[in-house]
Amino acid sequence: MTNETDSFVHEVDESLRQDRVLQFFKRYGVWILGALIAVVAVIGAWQGWRAYSLDAARAHSVDYLAAQQLLVSGNLDGAKAEFERLRDEGPRPFRVMARMEHAAALQAQGDLEAALAEFDAAAAQAPDAVMRETAQLRAAYIAAETQDLAALRTRLQPLIDSDSRLSFLARELLGIEAWEAGDLDLAREQLEALTLAFDAPEAVRQRAQVALAVVGPAPQSATPADGAAAPAPSEGETK
Repeated sequence: MTNETDSFVHEVDESLRQDRVLQFFKRYGVWILGALIAVVAVIGAWQGWRAYSLDAARAHSVDYLAAQQLLVSGNLDGAKAEFERLRDEGPRPFRVMARMEHAAALQAQGDLEAALAEFDAAAAQAPDAVMRETAQLRAAYIAAETQDLAALRTRLQPLIDSDSRLSFLARELLGIEAWEAGDLDLAREQLEALTLAFDAPEAVRQRAQVALAVVGPAPQSATPADGAAAPAPSEGETK
C-alpha cells in the first residue's frame, strides 16, 4: 500500500513539474527565444567585424610597405603622397605610423617645420606610449635644428622623466645640444647621469663618457698659487 501511495505522489509531483515548465515557457518562451537570437546575432556580428578588421589590417599593411619601398628607393614625392593618403585611412596604429613616415619624407626634403608638425600630430594621435614617445623623440631631433635650447628642453623633459628606454636618448640629445649652446653645466649634468645609468645602452654610455671628457670637469674655486705673497702679519706679530 505504501508503494502505491509513493508512486501516486511521485506521479502527481511529476505532473505538477511538467505543468510548471509548460506555464513558464508559455509565459517567457518568446523572450528566451529573442535573447538567444540576440546572443547569436552579437556573436555573428563580432566575428564579422573581426574578419573585416583583419582584412583591413592586411590591406593597409600591404599599402604601408609599398609606400615604405618608395621612401627607401628615394622616390620622396611618391612616398609622401602615399603616406599622406594612408595617414587618414585604416586602423589607428597604421594611421599614426603613416603620419610619422610622411613626416620623415618631409624631413628628407628639407621641410623641417612641416615635418615637426607631423611628428607632433602623430604623438598626439598615438594609441600607446611606445608610439607616442617615438614620435616625440623624432620631433625633438628636428627641434634641435630649428628651436632654441629652452624649447628643446621643454620637449625632452617628459621623456627624460619617464621610465622609457628612449629617456637615455633624450638625455643624450639634451646634453649634446646644451654643450653646443654653451650651457656646460647642463651638459655635464646630463652626460654624467648617463655615465652612471647602468641600465642605459652601452653605446649611449660610451658616447656620454667621450662627450664628457671633451666638455671637461667643472671649474674649481680659485686657491692661492704657490709662491704667492703671504698675507701681511698683524700688529701683534710684529712686536
